[in-house]
Amino acid sequence: MKYFKQYGLALLIFLLVALLIMIRNFNQKTFKYDAVRLAESSVNGSNILIEDQIPNLSGEILLINLGEEPAINKKFNVNTLMINPEFVLEKANLKIIRKNKGPVILFSERISVSARVWMVLTEMGIKNLYILTDDGMDK
Repeated sequence: MKYFKQYGLALLIFLLVALLIMIRNFNQKTFKYDAVRLAESSVNGSNILIEDQIPNLSGEILLINLGEEPAINKKFNVNTLMINPEFVLEKANLKIIRKNKGPVILFSERISVSARVWMVLTEMGIKNLYILTDDGMDK
């Protein structure tokens, strides 16, 4: 009992920190870092779409416009969401993206913006995510 009184507070703090670490590791909303998987998708181009490939996709397609160019919205008969790249990780936007029952396509005039958003959303565990580009080649 004397031992517990002497070290009880330290033990309690240690157990609390250990519990918080376990919760953090098993939380589905945190990043899931897998550099090999991300690099593989980027190297083989499986995360890149050109406009001609959109009609071949199945499921509910969500096109996320990360820029200010609304012309892309009229080209395809798909659900469109216009988001400033700075606000992609807001709770409401993530909820819309996660609830989508099909491919999510990211579009921006600058492919580097789409690539960065793709990386972040992929790290968060979002699947079926693509980058739309004009010709399938880097700009």
